[in-house]
Amino acid sequence: MGYWGNYNTTSLEFMVGALVSASTGVMESLLGKLSSMLEKEYAKKKAVEKDVLFLRNELSSMNTVMQKYAMLSEPDLQVKAWMKEVRELAYDIEDTIDAFMARSEKSNEPTGIRGFIINNILKLRELLSSCTISQEIEKLKNQVLEVNDRRKRYKLDVSVSMGTGCESIDPRLPAFYSEVGGLVGIDGPRDKIIKLLRENAADEDCGFVNRLKMVSIAGFGGLGKTTLAKQVYQKIKWQFDCAAFVFVSQIPDMKRVLLDLLCGLGASGNTWDDEKQLIDKIREFLHDKRYIIVIDDIWSISSWEILKCVLPENNSGSRIITTTRILDISMICCSTFNGSIYRIKPLSDDDSRRLFCRRIFHGEHSCPSHLEELSKAILRKCGGLPLAILHIASLLATKSNTKEEWELVLNSIGSALENSHTLQEDCMINSKELIRKWIAEGFIAEDSGKRLDQVAESYLNDLINRSMILPFDITHDDGVQYYQVHDVVLNIIISMSKEENFVTIIDGHKCSSLQEKIRRLSLQFNDSEDVVVPTNITNRSCVRSLSIFGITKQVPYFMDLQSLRVLDLGCCTLLQNQHIECLGSMLQLRYLVLHSQLITELPDEIGNLQHLEMLDVTLCSIQALPDTIVRLQKLVCLYVSTKVKLPEMIGTMQCLEELFHISSNSIRLAGDLKCLKKLRDLAIAVEDPVGTKSSTLRYREVVRSSLTELGRHNLQSLSLNYKGDENFILDSSMGSCFSTQRLRKLIIGKTLSRVPEWMSIFDNLTHLQLCISRMEQSDINILKGIDSLIFLRLVFTGHAPHGRIVIDNRGFQNLKVLYLLCFIPGMWPVFEPGAMQELQKYHLTFKLQKVHCKNSVLDFGLQHLSSLQHISAIIIPSGATSEDTLVAEDAIRSATSIHPNQPTAEIFVE
Repeated sequence: MGYWGNYNTTSLEFMVGALVSASTGVMESLLGKLSSMLEKEYAKKKAVEKDVLFLRNELSSMNTVMQKYAMLSEPDLQVKAWMKEVRELAYDIEDTIDAFMARSEKSNEPTGIRGFIINNILKLRELLSSCTISQEIEKLKNQVLEVNDRRKRYKLDVSVSMGTGCESIDPRLPAFYSEVGGLVGIDGPRDKIIKLLRENAADEDCGFVNRLKMVSIAGFGGLGKTTLAKQVYQKIKWQFDCAAFVFVSQIPDMKRVLLDLLCGLGASGNTWDDEKQLIDKIREFLHDKRYIIVIDDIWSISSWEILKCVLPENNSGSRIITTTRILDISMICCSTFNGSIYRIKPLSDDDSRRLFCRRIFHGEHSCPSHLEELSKAILRKCGGLPLAILHIASLLATKSNTKEEWELVLNSIGSALENSHTLQEDCMINSKELIRKWIAEGFIAEDSGKRLDQVAESYLNDLINRSMILPFDITHDDGVQYYQVHDVVLNIIISMSKEENFVTIIDGHKCSSLQEKIRRLSLQFNDSEDVVVPTNITNRSCVRSLSIFGITKQVPYFMDLQSLRVLDLGCCTLLQNQHIECLGSMLQLRYLVLHSQLITELPDEIGNLQHLEMLDVTLCSIQALPDTIVRLQKLVCLYVSTKVKLPEMIGTMQCLEELFHISSNSIRLAGDLKCLKKLRDLAIAVEDPVGTKSSTLRYREVVRSSLTELGRHNLQSLSLNYKGDENFILDSSMGSCFSTQRLRKLIIGKTLSRVPEWMSIFDNLTHLQLCISRMEQSDINILKGIDSLIFLRLVFTGHAPHGRIVIDNRGFQNLKVLYLLCFIPGMWPVFEPGAMQELQKYHLTFKLQKVHCKNSVLDFGLQHLSSLQHISAIIIPSGATSEDTLVAEDAIRSATSIHPNQPTAEIFVE
């Protein structure tokens, strides 16, 4: 299957725009601002008030028409042109109003004689401004009249069928989504590839021969190369010492690919290692191991030349699988090793039809007779591409089974699928970043009783139900951290985005002719040496969003972006202080990410950004935030590093909901936290102040008081790192901080001698992370009492009750994910019958001593975990020989092989 392209966030912004319509989205925001403007003092001038009221009413009517037009599957050219004109006009009107309101709403006016003079000057400016806005609104009013008259002159309403309606989502869609993995015709190709990997084996039952061998799967995009490779990988990876599956893509970050490979194999690496160091580490890790590695989506010979260096021919029976769209690359890959090419083919007509009908009609031969010819025509356009068939079938599932509806779909898929093999970059999207950008752009409509981020999540769930996007990383509580989109859908997104001037994409190598007005700009550099930063953007004041993907060695020019809402410079690692001096003039900015270690301070003018909602400077070298930061009264998310000193009066920032990685040894700051009553997520490092014992006790009391107050309101997640005496955390009075129904997640970043007794009060905690040096049975009993736990990560460092850790059938009955890091030599948990009946994922790290057990059989009790789906184990030899580690590995694999669920197993030896 295809993965998310480097158009990532911008692409998905359009997906939601397609649901509520990008055009109506900006219109809803504009109408709200016009209503707000009518309440302002400067709008009380009769001329201004009259024209603003006219604009609001006229645009409201136009919005209704736009919504009707937006429901059409394929509006005619005149309707499209009119919708584009209205959309561009709405953007211009909103920009004008935003700029005027920013100039008019001054704060912190001076007092005294100087203030008298300045205030009179401001009144004069206000008078002049009201004249200016009156003139500007008059011009806008005339443009609105002209656009609306044009619709009437060309009688667009007559040409539009008003019979369309907004249908509810077909209830079959969730079922379709759950079947996505079951592609038609996959078994034969999978078994053929496994046979190719086993060729030349003297005895089929002996498994793989010692010589390194590879298979390269070749074919164009959408045929399911990745899916096929995954099927092979999942079926045979248990026969190897280590395994990894990595993605390359067309313009890869090779350092990231090497890091991913190192991580996937279970070895360790650092982001500051260069490519040669990473290659050496991978080769060293693999030199005596039997490995299987899948390298997916290779586009260039240069990428393969680097990747082949990490693959030692160690005569251990290792296997390599590559996938690529380019046959020449397959041939080069196979010439390097003892390789075979498997050319994946499109589905046959019969398989295409079976897949198509199965998705829509729950049967392989159930297409109604009146749709037979249309289904054949649609399948011809899909060309045997499984992805195309799946997505078009999912789309048709939302339509009625009439010829008219199917004809509309047939006509709309046109050339979008024909070019799907030309798509470029592959990556994943972080759902949290995506949602914050949506909110900053004003795409999320308010829904009473819900936060905007909750509404945005419902939009994403809607897209999942429609099979437009796929969840990549599902958390223990069924949340989604990352998403993917198929190549075919991505191609359609890009095409529609370009058509509606929703986003302008520049790949960094060429700057062709640009739109007259760029609304959203996505620059994609991908670590290229010959990157070209565009300088020919004539109307910068129209740009609302600027996002950069891929590390750039140049500093892009982003001055004069007065309408900017989103500025994501997380990949611009060469930014310095002078490059961000202009931030204070971007008065519409809502979302700001800076991740350059060369940035040591933020400008004081950042306090001018009265609309800023998200600020992330986590990777900068900033020592202290400017005092003006407290003027950001709409800031919802603040991400900094623990080195950053926060200003006094942070408690005045009443909109803060997420505050990450702050550190505190100030009584004033600790006390201010209690004022942040909307705070939901807090990550804080606490350190006793330097001073007397009484000041230390006072500080601890203030911290406890603030956490207690936050718990009474909205605090749901707390990461608490404490550098002082553990008694501060173990003390029973700490329990008052957590006697709340809201807290769901707790991470304590300090090694404790025991589990705090106050943890027994938890009723709704679902996620807990602890590090304990002396674990007793009483500590385990406390944890068992937290019935609501779904995720538990425990680190044992020095002691186990009675020399062993036993988990019986009492407690932990809702636990789904368990991480146990046991650094007590020779100790690991053993599960008794009935233990942890809901556990699905188990991650175990343990120190293995020389094995002393009858028949060299080790018991982990895995057979008693009735719901187990996956186990990963890291074995740290502690006096154990290589034979001992093999015994431990075999014990785990044997337990999983006879387990009714056949859980997958990943085992690594450090």
